[in-house]
Amino acid sequence: MASKPGSKGELEVRPDGDRFGELAVALGLATVEQVQEALRKQAGAEGLKLGELLVEARVIDLRRVQKVLLEQTRKRKAAGKELSTTGAGKRVGDYELLAKLGEGGMGAVYRARDTSMDRIVALKVLGQGLTGNPKFVERFRREAKATGLLNHPNIVAAYGAGEADGAHYLAMEFVDGESLRQRLKKVGKFPEREALEIVRKCAAGLGHAHENNLIHRDIKPDNVLLGKKGEVKIVDLGLAKAVDDDQRLTKTGTAIGTPHYISPEQARGDSGVDHRSDIYSLGATLYALLTGQTPFQGKNNNEIMLKHLKEELENPQDIVPEISDAAVGVVSKMMAKDPDDRYADCKQVIADIDQALKGQALSQGEVEITRTSIRPPRRKRRRPAAKAKGSGGGCLVVLAVFLGAPLSAGAALLLGLT
Repeated sequence: MASKPGSKGELEVRPDGDRFGELAVALGLATVEQVQEALRKQAGAEGLKLGELLVEARVIDLRRVQKVLLEQTRKRKAAGKELSTTGAGKRVGDYELLAKLGEGGMGAVYRARDTSMDRIVALKVLGQGLTGNPKFVERFRREAKATGLLNHPNIVAAYGAGEADGAHYLAMEFVDGESLRQRLKKVGKFPEREALEIVRKCAAGLGHAHENNLIHRDIKPDNVLLGKKGEVKIVDLGLAKAVDDDQRLTKTGTAIGTPHYISPEQARGDSGVDHRSDIYSLGATLYALLTGQTPFQGKNNNEIMLKHLKEELENPQDIVPEISDAAVGVVSKMMAKDPDDRYADCKQVIADIDQALKGQALSQGEVEITRTSIRPPRRKRRRPAAKAKGSGGGCLVVLAVFLGAPLSAGAALLLGLT
């Protein structure tokens, strides 16, 4: 998709175009105007796919999304552009592309060789259709700058960034492994110790970013890499924001982040979101690792984000009974609805995770059960049955219920309710 020269807001649909919006229009499933509106929302929402937005707007349904994707695959194969081999042998500046590792809304990531340093890197290249969009170019540059500011074993390192051969690129440390999301999909859920250890490393990386006044704003399993040697690396700082950035960069009322892992304040589009939003999202990630379930489900993104604001999640122990109270306590505090009820920083998160790993009580204090996203477990929600001791006790229960009065401590003791 590209804007016609001299005509703002109009889209040029190329006859040989293979991008989702172009194909939806070419197949008669959407109008140019509908795609344009979805693209505007995509630029503001960040991280959402065009197809999802068109479904949410009821322009197309899932069956038609599949039709577009099938046509996209057919066209790419016909043009010799299969995702697994696209780019091999080509060059971007000093980088020789070896194989495509993945592709998303912002562009593609390649395994590449830095010919000047003779080393293997991960090269992120902004999609050609976005190079003319100032918002996406700015986001890409922001990621390069943010990554370059950080130096931590749990954050992927940046080697260089620039523009060459008509492409914006970011060269990063190559991690031989897979994303946390890919691993989660394979194993279903993680053992508690492994889940806590992974999140501990993520908290260490995030803490370094926060100390350098950077907020990630899109922590989720997709943005954590697991190396074959046990490395845990946070990636994709495309939504990262300096604490002192001009608040106008993020419009009040615009949700930034991924719906399943977004914090309540990000879901509301609050201005002035701080590092505790990352702690919530990391807690949502821990919930997914422990239970194998994505936090909050819904028919669309708006419904999911509303649940982060208003609803509670099933207690992890009701899904996996062997999860410890300490692990649930960590998740509950990380996912408190109000930032003031969460851990103050990642050092506190790490301290409590260390306590949980040792099987000891948490050191940072528990969050009130009414102020977190996690329900109490069923075993604590059950009310014990009243044990009537003689007719007097039975009458006392009936009388208390009839009068709507609570039982005194002495009466409760008499009835065996304590």
